[in-house]
Formats: sequence, C-alpha cells, structure tokens
Amino acid sequence: MLGGAVELWDTEKSELISVLNEDVGSVKELVFSPDGKMLACASWYRNVVYHMWEVESGREMFHFVGQQEALYNGLALSPDASSVASGGRESVYLWDASTGQLKHTLAPGKTWSLGFSTDSKTLVGGSTTLYSWDVESGEELTEYKEHSRNVEDIVFSPDGKTFASGDTGGNIILWKFDQPNKKIDNNAKKLTRPKVLRSITGDKKKKNNNKLIEHKLTGHTLPISGLDFTADSNKLASGCDDGTAKIWDVSTGNEILTIQGHTGAVKMLEISADGKTLFSTSSDGVIRLWNLEANTEQLVHTKQPWHVWDAAVSNNEKLVATGCWGEVRIWDIEKQEFYEPMKKDGNFVTAIAFSSDDKMIASGHWKGKVRLWDVANLRLFTELDEHSEDINDVAFSPDGKNFASVSGDGTAHLWNLDTMQKTILPIEGSRGVEKLAFSPDSSILITARWNGNMQIWDSKTHQYIADFINARGTVEGLVFFPDGKTVVTGYHGGLVRLWDVDTRSLRHEFLTGYADATTHFALSSDGKTLVSGSRNGTILIWNLEEMGIANR
Repeated sequence: MLGGAVELWDTEKSELISVLNEDVGSVKELVFSPDGKMLACASWYRNVVYHMWEVESGREMFHFVGQQEALYNGLALSPDASSVASGGRESVYLWDASTGQLKHTLAPGKTWSLGFSTDSKTLVGGSTTLYSWDVESGEELTEYKEHSRNVEDIVFSPDGKTFASGDTGGNIILWKFDQPNKKIDNNAKKLTRPKVLRSITGDKKKKNNNKLIEHKLTGHTLPISGLDFTADSNKLASGCDDGTAKIWDVSTGNEILTIQGHTGAVKMLEISADGKTLFSTSSDGVIRLWNLEANTEQLVHTKQPWHVWDAAVSNNEKLVATGCWGEVRIWDIEKQEFYEPMKKDGNFVTAIAFSSDDKMIASGHWKGKVRLWDVANLRLFTELDEHSEDINDVAFSPDGKNFASVSGDGTAHLWNLDTMQKTILPIEGSRGVEKLAFSPDSSILITARWNGNMQIWDSKTHQYIADFINARGTVEGLVFFPDGKTVVTGYHGGLVRLWDVDTRSLRHEFLTGYADATTHFALSSDGKTLVSGSRNGTILIWNLEEMGIANR
C-alpha cells in the first residue's frame, strides 16, 4: 500500500469492516498480534510513524513518531510488533515500539532492505552486503557477503532456520540461520598454521568458505519484487519484475514451478479512437497492443533496459513514451523501434504525459524536477524545477493551454503554456498530492491528496470550486469519463469508485476481485466500456452498460 488509509476487511464476505486511519503516510508493514486482537502499522511520512489499534473496537491504543532525516528505503516491523527498524542515509535505527524511544543506532551504510527474524530477536539488513544485529543489545552478529546488487527483499522461514534475500539482479540466496553467530573478534589470539613443505596425498578440492549459504537460486532476470515461505518452511515463492513467479524447494534449491504470462504493475492504459485497440505498458518494460474485438494481443516490444515507472501513448497513436530509471524513451509503434533516449540522470522518471498536439512530452522526476521535451528534435525544451519533493503526476489540458504537476510536497502547480506563468493552487494541508486530471473540455482540474480528499478547481481562474463528498483512501488512478460528468478512481484492495462531478457525490463502487491497487483506467469514447489495470499486472474489461452505470 502506498499510503493513506488502513482498512479492515472481512475476507469471507469481501466487505470493508472499518477504516482504522485515513492519513498514515506510506504504509510499509502491517502485523497482527498472535491472538489477532491488535494490529500494528509501520509507515513513513517525513518521519517514522508507528500505530497500534485494537481490532474489535478500532481504537488507537498507541502511536509514536520517530524523528528521522530521511528514509533511504528499508522499514520493517518485528513479528511480535515490539520493534521498528528504519534505514536512514548512513545508519539503521531501531525503535522500541512500546515507548517510541530510539534503542540503537546501527551503522552499516545505506540500507536497501530490512527484515526481522521469526522470533523478533534478530534484525538483518543492508544493500549488497547484509548484516545481522541482536535486537536487545544492538550488537552486530554476522556479515553476509555474496550479493553483487542491492537486496530488494528479506524474509525468514516460519521455522526460523533460514532466511531468503532477493536482489535487483534477480538472484536469490537462501541463508542458514540456525543460531545467530557472534561477530569474530579480530584481536583475539589465533592459532598459527606452519607453512606446509609438501603434501603426499595431492591437492584437495577447496571447500566453500561461506558456510552460511544454503543455496543460490538463479532463473529470474530482473529485480525480485517479493518472497514468501510456505507455512511448513519447505518451499519458497518468488515474484519478479521479469513477469514470472517461481516456486523453489528450500532443501535442494531446485526450481519446482515457473508461472509465466504475468506482467509487472500496469503503468499505462489507452483505448484507440476507433475503440478497436487497447495500448498497455507495465513496469517490466513490455508494451502491448490488444485487439479488443478479437480479444487477442500483439507483442510490440519485449523488454526495455530498465524498470518502467510510467508511460503514455501519443494522441495520434503512433508513439509510446516511457519513463525509466533516469531517462525518457520514445517507442515508434509503426517502426517498432526506440528513438535515442533523451537526457539521462539520476532523477528517476515518475510521471509521463503527451501534450494534446503531441509536440511535447512532460516528465516528472524524483526531487521535484519537471521537464518539458521537444518530441520532434528529441531535446529538452525547458525544466521547471519548482517542487521540493518527488513528482507524483503530470498532465496537459486537452485544449493545449495549460500544464499541471502535483508532488509529495503537498502542492499543485498550474502553468500557462503561452506565458509560462505559474500558479500554485492553494491546497490546504501538507500531505502529498497524488493524482490530477483535466476535464475533457479543459474547464476544470481535479486533484487528489494522499488522504483521499479530492478537490475541483477552475482551470481558467484558478479558483477552488468544491470538495468531493466523503472522499477517502489514497487515489491510485484518476480518469474523467469522455462526457466530463463522471470521474473514476482506483484504490488499494481493488476498489473502484465512480463519482458524479456536478453533485460531487459517489455514484457507484465495486471491487475488481484483486487485492492489489487499481492504478490505471481507460474508457471507450462512448463511455460504455471501462478498462482497469492493477499493480499485479491484471487488466480487466468492464461493460458499464450491463452494470447499469454507463450513463446518468
């Protein structure tokens, strides 16, 4: 979950029971107490945030905010919910969840991933090299050196004897964890070994000096996105950005099963003007064209060099723009080839949009950068370095007069493309703005904040018009219907909502059947067909007319 609300659901009835909190920041981990009566949450919003709720009543029993300059990546909650670990720029911080006090500051350098042992007594974390620490004393125990790429996920087996780590190169290592090993004291006295004159038995095969490694699991080609052991600790499941899921035998390290056909998280959906073709792109770099009439797909391109963060199709349906780790790339659909990548740097591309005339591409980046690109010449047109935090969404108005961007800094910027004058919309509150959308006639702009609050703005006068009624939950996808009278929003848990723009009220809501967030939508020109895409790569087509919600 990217942020916003923490919700309790009835898994048998697929019904929402209660909302525990609507404004908790970016949720990294949720843990139930062994008796199921309490729920703990570790999240991030400019600081480490911890909450503990009583499940039956929904009452918050305790929370604390741990002051921390920045979260490098890792944030973990111990299985017994007694400790929180967070990765800073150069250190790992260990917090006492019952008091909110900082227990230990550990210093392995930048920490990409963190994980607690099954008994909550040991913490493991790091980037390429992993370290383990005693949670009670903060003492460093063991060093695990084998990965050559950053570790994305760390998970312990239920029996506590093994832990698995998966890195950005697709490699997985199973490590022995019978007992935490105390770090060797290099100053301790050691027995010396005399030099051997010769061996009468011949040279023997060298033994593997790293006795901590149980098995190395290879077969994935892109970053590992998830790991999980079965309840009996005998099998390990792995998910990868290469579009595959694998099942491994823990005792032998052999691959048992590969599940093909997956894509990464859906990053773009667009229906062609004639309604016959669906364009889709996922995070693993696959661009697809789907024939909606024959229900068949055409693979346009199999892989890009890096993970795709966002994508957009041009209005003339000839180009696809993608934002990768640090560059904007354009794919020519007819020629089926990439143009030369545009300016590359360390600021990941988080949002992409074409102008209405397809002459410009806007890209939003980490650290608040917004860039406008000249498509014909493949060069930078201008840079709008105005936001103070990562860009979450960008959009051009359909009439080509305005451009807008929203950011984690809690602001929305509206630019007049003729004069390049900027207006900052007076959004109340400091929490980030996640999504925005212009109406088809360009008259209004809708912004959605992290806490789910959605507001309507006049695009011409820049005046605030109104809030949507009882809107809550972090919006993952936001799109106008072609008639401009309805907007559709997607949320974590597969929830889809349709809102009436005039009355600002909820028209209809339904579940996709998948727990992953619904992130992208596409609508047919007549508003009768809705296509939804989720973070798990699932693309679903909905007949709104048959559902009785196509027209008001």
